[in-house]
Amino acid sequence: MVEFVDARGDDPKEVVSRLRRPGGFLSEPVRKVARDIVSDVRDGGDEALLAHTERLDGVRPDPIRVPLEEIQAAKASLSPEVKESFGVAIENVRFFHKRELDRPFETSRAGATVGQRIRPIRRAGIYVPGGHGAYPSTVVMAAVPAQVAGVPEIAVCAPPGRDGSVSRHVLAVAGLLGLDEVYRVGGAQAIGAMAYGTESIPPVLKIVGPGNDYVTAAKLEVFGHVGVDAPLGPSEVVVIAEAGAFPERVARDLMAQAEHLSGASAILLTPSEELMRSVEPLLTGEPAELITLVRVRDSAHAVELTNLYAPEHAHIISEDPEAILQDLDAVGMVAVGDFTPVALGDYGAGPSHSLPTNGAASWASALGTHDFTARTNYIHYGPEALADLGPHVMRLARLEGFPNHAESVGVRLPKGG
Repeated sequence: MVEFVDARGDDPKEVVSRLRRPGGFLSEPVRKVARDIVSDVRDGGDEALLAHTERLDGVRPDPIRVPLEEIQAAKASLSPEVKESFGVAIENVRFFHKRELDRPFETSRAGATVGQRIRPIRRAGIYVPGGHGAYPSTVVMAAVPAQVAGVPEIAVCAPPGRDGSVSRHVLAVAGLLGLDEVYRVGGAQAIGAMAYGTESIPPVLKIVGPGNDYVTAAKLEVFGHVGVDAPLGPSEVVVIAEAGAFPERVARDLMAQAEHLSGASAILLTPSEELMRSVEPLLTGEPAELITLVRVRDSAHAVELTNLYAPEHAHIISEDPEAILQDLDAVGMVAVGDFTPVALGDYGAGPSHSLPTNGAASWASALGTHDFTARTNYIHYGPEALADLGPHVMRLARLEGFPNHAESVGVRLPKGG
């Protein structure tokens, strides 16, 4: 049943607390399950990985790694039309992410040089979720930024079906991108395998990609041993719509994200009671249970609630969407205007659809090339530059109680500084 909320007179933080789905990857029961699975795989390797896969997915994949011939066959099986659509999506994503690449720099003044190198990480792991659907689009959205960043080794993990196979379209996209390292494992056990390595899966340096609460909790468990991205999933959308919005379009926008099911959340914020009442009967089936219609005072109130909620997606349907866009500062991706449904971003507008969820958009960013690079800063001082800065460094080091820091500078200065 669709939920109605009148937020006009309530404290914004209380409203957001009501809208936030309970539990999630931070709940202790979920964390414990993920922790136990990750520990088992870390200690037990392939055998533990297969045991959990059999228990959770009903199959023991053999072999764990998908043979290259299977990837090539999946690629060859694509119809010309589907291959063309994947090609357009890949090109758009590559075009966007080439332009967000961090750039190295070096600058000098008064005999001192400082700079920054940008280097790709050597090996990345991509998690492709299963569950309610197959997600070949996630391969595009995670692998293309990694390739643009220059990552030389990319491993993909995707849950197997009951017959032990990975989605044909997931394999086909891997083939289109030239990826040949795909494993038939999913869930928290796949995260553990990529983090610690098993007999069949070499460990990676960073794990990215959306997943359910157990996958996200598992990423938190391995963080520190490897890098991870932000919490990505389950899906969220906040639609900010004014009175002039078309009810059927708003309803479809909400249903589109709610149909991910499994904890998804879709919220309409509108000052128009008439729009709410017109949208409500258009929301049907299981996705409707994940939709909340919220009455707000005005667009400014909608922006305030959205920034506090910090959703994965926001969609602005307004006579002046650009004005609202400028005030949104805690959203993974914003779809601007009535002719920009969020689904465009899900499949191929350009920016990666791997976006922070569960409030993480207040501090985290969308997946991009920056997730696959590391920055190395460097400094190079000559004698005159050292003589200029050195006494200040010595003074501050002594203030903090580190005389050897100070003397490491002092012994290089004339007469010991």
